[in-house]
This record gives sequence, C-alpha cells and structure tokens, in this order.
Amino acid sequence: MKGYIHKIRNNDFFLLYLLVILTLMIRSIYVLNIYKNDGKTNFGDDFYYLSLGNHFAAGNWVSPQIDGIYPNFIITAPGVPVLVALFIRLFNDPIVPFFIYNIISASLIVPVFYYLGKEIFSKNIGWLLAIWGVLNIEFLKYTPHILKETTVYLFVPLTILFIIKGIKSQSHFKYLIFSVLSFVWLIHTDERYFFYFPIFGLIFLLKKPFDPYKGFRSIILWSSFVLLLMLPWGIRNYKIYGQVVIISPRTTVFTSKVWGKDISGMNFLNNKEKSISSNESIFNDRDGLSKEKDISTAEKKGIDLYLKTFINIWQPTYFKKKYIQYSWWPDARPRLWSTRHNLVSLTFYGVFLPLYLIGLVLLVIKSNLVGLFLGVIPVINSLLHTFMIMPEERYRYPIVFIVVMIGFWAATNLYENAKNICMRISNSNSKPLD
Repeated sequence: MKGYIHKIRNNDFFLLYLLVILTLMIRSIYVLNIYKNDGKTNFGDDFYYLSLGNHFAAGNWVSPQIDGIYPNFIITAPGVPVLVALFIRLFNDPIVPFFIYNIISASLIVPVFYYLGKEIFSKNIGWLLAIWGVLNIEFLKYTPHILKETTVYLFVPLTILFIIKGIKSQSHFKYLIFSVLSFVWLIHTDERYFFYFPIFGLIFLLKKPFDPYKGFRSIILWSSFVLLLMLPWGIRNYKIYGQVVIISPRTTVFTSKVWGKDISGMNFLNNKEKSISSNESIFNDRDGLSKEKDISTAEKKGIDLYLKTFINIWQPTYFKKKYIQYSWWPDARPRLWSTRHNLVSLTFYGVFLPLYLIGLVLLVIKSNLVGLFLGVIPVINSLLHTFMIMPEERYRYPIVFIVVMIGFWAATNLYENAKNICMRISNSNSKPLD
C-alpha cells in the first residue's frame, strides 16, 4: 500500500489530472449556483455578444446592427460571437454550451500553469502556480458569462507555453504550429493582444545554443502563419471599411497614425471637441456612492493622467474611493472595492509584487533570459493600457500569472539562500575551539 501511495505521489500526470478534476468541479458548482440564482441579471456586454452571435448564425457576417444602439459594424474581435453562432447552430441555445466551454477553459489553465512554471523554472514552481490557478477567484468570476475574459486567461499562457516548448524541444515545428493556432484564436478573441505579435515572436531568438539564422527563420515562419490565418477576417474587414483593419475597428486607434482613419470611437482624450472642462461633468455613481464632481482637466490630460493610470493598473487594493479615468468615457468613475475584494486581490496578486521586483533582479543576476523576457511582459502590458487609459483589473489579470510565477521563484530562492546562511552559521558555531 505504501509503495502504491509513493508511486501516485511521484506520478506528476496523475496528480495534475486530479487537480484538473477538482478544478472542473469547483468551476461547475460555481457556474450552476450563479446561473440558478441570478440567471442573466448580471449580464452586460454578454447581450452584445449574444446579439452578434445570432446575426452570424443567421448568415449576416457583414454589418449587423445591434438593437439600434451599436454602429453598423462590429466594434469587438469576432471570436466570442463566432463561438456563440457555432453553439446556436449546434444546440439552438448558446448559453449552457458557452458556460461549459468557459468551465473547461478555466480548468485547463491549471495544467498550462504547471507546465509553464516547470519549463521556465522548476517542477516546484509549476505546482505552486497550478495550485494558485485552482484557488484564484478571478478565474471563476467570468465563467457564468458570455464574455472573452476566460478565453484570454487561458490562451495568453498557452501561447507562451507552446513557444517556450518550441525553443526547448526537438519537436520545434509542431509547437510552432500550436503556438500559431493559440495566438490566432487569442487575437481574434481580444484584438489588443495583436500588440504582442512581435514580442512573442522574439522569444524564438532565445533558443539555446543561440543561432540567429534558425531564430529568424522561426520568427518568419511563425509570423507568416499568423498573418495567413488572419487573412479571412482581414478581407472581410477591408470589404466593409475600405481600409486595412486589423481584427476590429478598435485597432485603428493605433493604425490610423500610419494608414487609414480612426473608426474606433475610443480616443476622445485626443479630440478637443469631446474634451471636457474642469468640474463640468457630473456622473451617476452606480455603486450607491454619492454624486461628486469630476476630476480636474489637469488630472485628465498629460503626464499626470498617464502616471495615475500606470499606478492604477498595478494597484492591488482600493480601500478608499478613488476616481479612475477611462479613455472613451467623458468623466471619471469611482472605484471602491469591498473588504473581500481587497483581501482576495492582496492574497492572489498584491503580496507577489515585491517578490516579482526582487525576482527580476535575480533573473538578471542568474542570466535567465527566458524568465527575464517574460518578466518584462507585465510592464509592457501596463504601458499599453496606460497609453489607452484603461486601468481595469480584468485587463491586468491575463498577465498576472507572470508576476506570480516570478514571485514564487524569488521566494524559493530567498528561502534557499536564507537556509544556506543559517546552515553555515550553525556549522561555524558547532566547530570545536582550538
């Protein structure tokens, strides 16, 4: 019996399988409970995706008008509406199938985290990151919704894992193709991640031993396959908008600086006609807080605004009410989290921030180029959303696993160093005096 238990303990795949089953059960119970008690009452953008999916399922892929509110074009990436349309065609009602898809996606995060931590650092880091993924409430939050968050939470680390496996494995081409498929689905679910197109591609240069020819060949292959799979939706966009639009009109915030027009409708801070004067805008606080005047124009524009946004993106708690600016809204909105929300954020994110910073230093000292390259991605993500003035927690969270992974690695290094120092002190004290 002891031998059997020992065998199970040393069987990583079996233990990971049990962890995934446990995660599936937790996610399923949560979704059943929320949907049974609340139904669609917590739906918001979900209705937009459901409406688009209905249009797609009916064969209208061109210019669906949604309830007379949204413009005659799709303002988001097509991934979620396409999935809704598929479920409508297969099952008539897309909601339950989409929930099942979310449950599976949110559970597959666990083995992805394990293998990613194992590939970059060690098996122990992989287990710690996997357990963090099981327990983290953030990965539960969007499972009973028709939204993109759960898909993004899975496919960001999955894309990175396939690329890392590609540079460390003999089956290089297989993982290159897997990473392409994962990344293409990611960017067609959330167009912002196209920003990482060149960043993810550069990881191929970190293959050891360093070979620039093979590295750039991999980058060219990877980039070519990604662009090839983007062509169908890209052709559709060109026919509708008369210009090259990458994934969705929202990307024209950036591409309009080089070609075409900005049809995103998201950059009001750059539009003098839409800017507001100091203390003119009064907002309605949806969280039951009192109405207060908007923050001043000085705080809304320039370096001060970007600095505040950068801090807001990284900030783990909001015990006091704070006014947060969003790029496409004409006024600031209050943010005040509950005690539970603050404690959860501190536990699963905030406590790792100082360890993450220490980890970055240790990665430089130990010349871990892959870990260091990934460690910079949260900074890049925060700069991207600072530029877009989008300091939302859900926009930060797809990258938080990198902060946590490096934090775990730094903590284990500090622990080992402290243990070694204690042992040396103990050994020196135990030596007999001459």
